[in-house]
Amino acid sequence: MTLLAADFFAGGGGSSSGMLKVPGVELAIACNHWSLAVEMHALHFPKAEHRCADLSQADFRQFPRVDLLWGSPECTNHSIAQGKKKAQEDRIPDAEGNTLPTEAGARSRATMWDIPRYLEAMILRGKPVLGGVTENVVDVVRWVLYPAWRKALDALGYDVTPVYMNSAHAHARKSLWSPQSRDRVYFAYVHRSLGRKIDLEKWTRPYATCSQHGTVRGRQFFKKKGEPWGRFRAQYFFVCPEPGCALPVEPQALPASEAVDWTNPGQRIGDRAKPLAAKTMARIEDGLKRYARPMMIPTEGRDGKLAKPLDEPGRTQTTRRESAVLFTPAFVAELRGGNSKHRSLADPLATVTAGGFHHALVIPYYGTGRAKPVDRPIGALSTIDRFALLEQQARVEDCTLRMLQVPEIARAMSFEEGHKVLGTKREGTRLLGNAVTPPASEVLMSAVVETVTGEALEPA
Repeated sequence: MTLLAADFFAGGGGSSSGMLKVPGVELAIACNHWSLAVEMHALHFPKAEHRCADLSQADFRQFPRVDLLWGSPECTNHSIAQGKKKAQEDRIPDAEGNTLPTEAGARSRATMWDIPRYLEAMILRGKPVLGGVTENVVDVVRWVLYPAWRKALDALGYDVTPVYMNSAHAHARKSLWSPQSRDRVYFAYVHRSLGRKIDLEKWTRPYATCSQHGTVRGRQFFKKKGEPWGRFRAQYFFVCPEPGCALPVEPQALPASEAVDWTNPGQRIGDRAKPLAAKTMARIEDGLKRYARPMMIPTEGRDGKLAKPLDEPGRTQTTRRESAVLFTPAFVAELRGGNSKHRSLADPLATVTAGGFHHALVIPYYGTGRAKPVDRPIGALSTIDRFALLEQQARVEDCTLRMLQVPEIARAMSFEEGHKVLGTKREGTRLLGNAVTPPASEVLMSAVVETVTGEALEPA
């Protein structure tokens, strides 16, 4: 059974990429207000119709009818002052001297109301959209008109279920899992004429490890009683679902290191012609004290942003290039004799003796393994020596630092290798940062399609 889908505010194609991995889904039309986004989307999905339009001004009677609708409108509860501030920031040149065109920031024209307007237009034409998903930031439910928006979908005959999901926990079958912590709310809905209820738990319970029961499907537990809302860790966590257990469990997730190009170490901080900003240096210092291992460093943004190790999921990718990769310095460990135990690669080696093989190069990674702090479990022990204890505190000046590049940001957003990103680095970052992670759209649209067709699909 073929189901035609529409992707509103499609951006760089993340939601479409995920949807098209669901059996039977075919993309009919994609829309965005930014011409560069439409051009990039059309490059990857040439069979679909593409429209560059401000949907708040669109006449949906002229749009094709589809079975499924994905929409990612911007939240409408921002003040006018905040909107102006964002527009002003877009016109400030970045490190490469690039600014964003006015239409790139015009996304604020896209409102949540475009979703029910399109759904109503299709009902008036005689056949409702059967189901869909609307994605937004979790704070959209604090929007003053959110209750009215929900009532509008209810009046149109849709049963709506909010899903609070972190992209790192969207365990898709075909899409690349996301090495990024990205909290969003998704409103999954199906038309009541189908006579079936959507089973979201089947698709949104991530695999996790319980100390008592091994691999389980974690059950979401909200800390505050009442209507569920919030972000992972802050407002909810996962527990073991086995009867009588309920132990907290950590969902399986890819580390940020999966997105990093390790062949590009960047420049040594002590060799930079222009010193780093004081806040960036402070974040690096704090990160080294906490982790002393490769990290992702926020180089701009609000106070309170902290460094995060690369062996954990990365922070949420925004529309700006504000994340840098910090590589802790390699050094030489002297395994036998002499008056020293280790020395910097900037220093000469100790005497190389006839016995040889007494100098070990210590770097953050060995093969497929990753450096770990001593408060974490050690990896599997093999028949060759692989582990050493690093006691020395890395100096900030000896670390190397560089900004994440567009291909790395694309991988952090779970786009497949080879997904071409158009425009300047700044434009590419905006396109990617506004995107939906493909595993999230695959997982949620699988739940919708299963309900629409009545045919069971298998989760990851």
